[in-house]
Amino acid sequence: MKKKPTNFLNENDLILFEEMHIEKEKDWYTNQFHLSSFSGLINDPNGLIKVNDIYYIFMQNVPYSSEHKKKSWCLYTTKNFIDYKYEGIVVTPSCKFDQDGTFSGSAEYNNGFEIFYTGNVKIGNKKRTAYTINAKIDFLNKRTIKKILFEEDLTKYSGHFRDPIIIRKGINKFMLNGAQTKDNNGVISIYKFIKDKWLFIRNEELNLKEELPNYMLECPNYLNYNGYEAIIFCAERYHSLNDGGHFVYYKTLTIDEHFNLSNLSNLSKLDYGFDFYAPQIFQNSNKKMLMGWLGNSASNLKHSKVWNYQLTIPREIFIANNKIYQNPIEELEQLRVREIKNNHYNNGLFEIIANNILDNFEIIIKNPQTKKIIISYSNNIFKIDRSNCDYNDINNLPPVIKKKI
Repeated sequence: MKKKPTNFLNENDLILFEEMHIEKEKDWYTNQFHLSSFSGLINDPNGLIKVNDIYYIFMQNVPYSSEHKKKSWCLYTTKNFIDYKYEGIVVTPSCKFDQDGTFSGSAEYNNGFEIFYTGNVKIGNKKRTAYTINAKIDFLNKRTIKKILFEEDLTKYSGHFRDPIIIRKGINKFMLNGAQTKDNNGVISIYKFIKDKWLFIRNEELNLKEELPNYMLECPNYLNYNGYEAIIFCAERYHSLNDGGHFVYYKTLTIDEHFNLSNLSNLSKLDYGFDFYAPQIFQNSNKKMLMGWLGNSASNLKHSKVWNYQLTIPREIFIANNKIYQNPIEELEQLRVREIKNNHYNNGLFEIIANNILDNFEIIIKNPQTKKIIISYSNNIFKIDRSNCDYNDINNLPPVIKKKI
C-alpha cells in the first residue's frame, strides 16, 4: 500500500485512510480492548476534556503511516468508555508555523472548543523551532482557525519546547511547556497571561538536577484532587528504558496564585511499566481520570504498515499521603460477560481479578506454541517474565522486570 507523506490532508486522502482501516480490522493483533487509531500511528493523548456528558479524546496521529512522521490530531468521543465514535482528523499541519507536525497540547471549552498545541518547524537537517498555537475548532462547519501565540525563545531553549497545558490559579492563568535549555537540561517553562499576551515568567527545574539528571522534560500535566496538587511530567534521559530512561514522574506540591511552588515531595514514578508515556488528565470532569500512550518514545515496535500503538485504559486517580494512586475506572466492569470456571480459555479478552492477595503467587499465560508470560510475586518481589516470548529487546523491552513491593 502506497504511503502518502504530505503536509496537508484532503478529501482524497480519506480513501487511503479507509483502505488502511479495512486492513487494520483484518489484523489478528488489532486491539479489542485498548483504544487505537482508525488508521496509522498514534501516540500522545491530547486535549482530554469532558463537555456535556461527552468525553473528547484527541490524540497524535499519522493517519497515512505506521511510522513517526508529520503528526495530526484525530478525535474519538465516548459517553461511557465502552462505545467510542471516531470523529476524524481535527488538526493537521497546514501553515508554515506547524509545517512539520502539530505536536501535543491541551483543550479548553469556552462557548466552543479551543486547543493549545505545539507547531513543529524544522530548520535544516538538525535544528528546529516551535510555535505555541491556539486553535478554535468549529465542528459544525469543519473548520479550525489558528492563531500564533509565540515562538520558542531560541536564546533560552535548544529547539525542544512543546506540549502546552493551561492552569488557572485564582484569577491568574498560566501555561506550562516542557523544554530543553541551551545547555541540555530539562525544565518546565512557565508563561503567564497578562493583558491579552503570554509572557515568560521563569523556568522550573523541580529540584531535579540531583534527583533525576535529564536532558528534556515534556508532556507536563497538573492534578488537583480535593485541594491536593501534583505536577506530572515525562523525563528523557541518557539511559535505555531498562536503565531508567523515558519514564513518567510526578511530585506533589503546593502552588500559590503566582505559581510559586512549595512543599515539594520526593520524586516518584507514576507507572513502572515500559509502555506508559505522555498521560493527560481529563478537564471539566469531577472524577479525576487519565489516559496515556501505551508506548514509549524510546521504542518503535511495529508489525503492521497500517496501524501502530494504542492508548492505555482510562484510570481514576487520587492523592493520599503525598502519593498518586490509580485504579481502572469502574465503567470497564461493564465489559465482563461471564466468569471463566476453568484454567483454559481459547482466544479473546479475559480479565484476571486479583484482590486481597496476602501470599506469594504465580500466573502463567501461554499459547499452544509454548510461548508464555509469567506474572509472579514472591518474597516481596513482583516480577513479569516474558523471556519466552517472540520479541525481546534487552534495552528497550527487557524480558524480565522486577519491582520490590
